[in-house]
Amino acid sequence: MIDKSVLKKLSKIRVLIVEDDDITAYALKQSLEMYCKRVDTVYDGLSGFEYFKKNSYDIVVTDINLPELDGLEMIQLIHEISPHTPVITITSYDNSRNILGSLNQRVYTYLRKPINIEELQIEILMATKDVNNSQVALKNGFTYDKYKRVLTNSKNKEILLTKTEKDILHLLISNLNNIVSYSSIECYVWQEKSMSIEALRMRIKEIRHKTYCDIIENISGCGYRIKSSN
Repeated sequence: MIDKSVLKKLSKIRVLIVEDDDITAYALKQSLEMYCKRVDTVYDGLSGFEYFKKNSYDIVVTDINLPELDGLEMIQLIHEISPHTPVITITSYDNSRNILGSLNQRVYTYLRKPINIEELQIEILMATKDVNNSQVALKNGFTYDKYKRVLTNSKNKEILLTKTEKDILHLLISNLNNIVSYSSIECYVWQEKSMSIEALRMRIKEIRHKTYCDIIENISGCGYRIKSSN
């Protein structure tokens, strides 16, 4: 049995469970919600993706064989807007398709049903170990706290941003040193609404004005990127 002092490290973790079997979904949620900051459960792949877009999760635990949208297809959509979010796949069908599909979608690990709860808890701990190190150092003394979603300057003063600016910044910093495409930004920030390139440029301009001019790098024809201070 895992010591409770170890499980306390899950206290900041937000988990999305996507599982169409009611009994399994309930058991997974019960095993995590007493330790994690937030645990949400949905029962099909389409709802899983919609929940992920509208909320902030540190890890996704999902079945592969799901109604509405296949689990592997859902993972692909999630990784298009958040490539580094760890995903744990669970399945009763230990076949080549599920194993290769999980590998191709860069899942963190693959667990076979029936799920060993302690094994799942350990895998979540390992997959989210960097969440507790939430401070991201940027240039010119700026620091971003991924957990609190707060940007501060060299004097430790918070930079006030609009919701859209915060969402853009969080998405880019969550994909630090990687290019985030225009379509990924539109999907994550604007969601069901249509985004114009001009509207995005205006938001980027405002973030630069409130911070420093090269905080966000424009990759022509591709998207935007934020680099770490190193």
